[in-house]
Amino acid sequence: MKYPGVKALTFDVGGTVFDWRGTIEAELRALSAEKGVRLDARQFATDWRSGMFEMLARVKTGELPRMNADAIHRLVLDNILENHNTIHLSAKERDDLNLVWHRMKTWPDAVGAIHKLRGHYSVIILTVLSFAIAVDCSKYNSLNWDGILSCEFLERYKTDTRAYQQAAELLGCAPDEVMMVAAHANDLKGAKDAGLKTAYVHREDDWWRGFPTDEPTLPLDTFDVSATDFDDLVEKLT
Repeated sequence: MKYPGVKALTFDVGGTVFDWRGTIEAELRALSAEKGVRLDARQFATDWRSGMFEMLARVKTGELPRMNADAIHRLVLDNILENHNTIHLSAKERDDLNLVWHRMKTWPDAVGAIHKLRGHYSVIILTVLSFAIAVDCSKYNSLNWDGILSCEFLERYKTDTRAYQQAAELLGCAPDEVMMVAAHANDLKGAKDAGLKTAYVHREDDWWRGFPTDEPTLPLDTFDVSATDFDDLVEKLT
């Protein structure tokens, strides 16, 4: 049964739909083998992801000029390589490595579930990642959406409430006619504070602080829907 009153589902994608960690770690392991050097791919990936959010926070406050996720990823990559003396990459090699974010693989349950949900709702990406990343990763995985909203084009980045409100406005919906789907409680809290419905999807392997995820960081009854995976989400929303 369709969730009452909801017309559109907005999806976080980095970690919720796309397996950033598995993709980035595999790329780094292949690169280290090619270069014949030892590299802690897990720590490198963790530092890259967390460094992006740390720099994005500075962009949000105005400490750094506004830039998209591609530019942030590239700057953070330079910072990390300064601390990983075992591997040396040219500027061209760094540019090429930065593009790994454009070919993140989906979690196994994502494509089929989103296709099913699209039969009942408008399905839209709402991400802090760049528009190009969202487009390229979707195409890479043959994943179809009704629209893509990157915060690089919105007034604010998530998790500012204005980002969610503007997304609803662009969809021609009232906030409570939109449900935010994410594996991260802070994202859903921002959406809830903006008046959106919320759906939490658990991703056991989406962790980046150096230890297994402690998500959800809020009680499950905080969210309108909680699901163990995307198949469970389909069951609860259709």
